[in-house]
Amino acid sequence: MRQRANQLWLFSFLLGTLLVVSHPLLTRVLGIPLSDLAANIMGGAGIGLLILSLLTQLRFPRRQRKRQE
Repeated sequence: MRQRANQLWLFSFLLGTLLVVSHPLLTRVLGIPLSDLAANIMGGAGIGLLILSLLTQLRFPRRQRKRQE
């Protein structure tokens, strides 16, 4: 289960970072104009994925199953 959390963290962190960094890269470096809606969607999705990557690293207490005796 821990490996799956690490994979989810890596995927969401890399994708979120790519979305956040791609806006300045596209507009300033490459000179491609983006609409405000596109910029807001890219930024919001990027920040959301970065928050998701942080949440995957939290350790939640495991629920203990009740044993029937």
